[in-house]
Amino acid sequence: MTPDEVVDLQLRAYNARDTDSFVATYAEDARIFYLNNSTPIFSGRNQIREHYGTKRFQNPALRAEILERIVSGNKVIDLEKTWGIQEEPFTGPVIYEVNGNFIQNVWFINPDTVELPAGAT
Repeated sequence: MTPDEVVDLQLRAYNARDTDSFVATYAEDARIFYLNNSTPIFSGRNQIREHYGTKRFQNPALRAEILERIVSGNKVIDLEKTWGIQEEPFTGPVIYEVNGNFIQNVWFINPDTVELPAGAT
């Protein structure tokens, strides 16, 4: 599987709010960060499962859409528009590092710190 195919599987599971399929796209020791913080928000499948399965995926309005994508080696950089987390949808970049068939690391970038392309919001 290519890195973008792995991220696509993750996105489909996210939009279906399918915890098992979502978590299966992550490496056992995967980590999720905010870009400017070296301390992970979540470390490992168990923490990812706990957060998304018991909190995030309980929201029926939750969904994300890819507006733009760059693939460079094992990195997938998506400009995502997300609904159901804040009162209004928001747009921001996410960087995925894929090793083999699993997402190893994810970096969320605060959309307030990024100048988005015209029409992306």
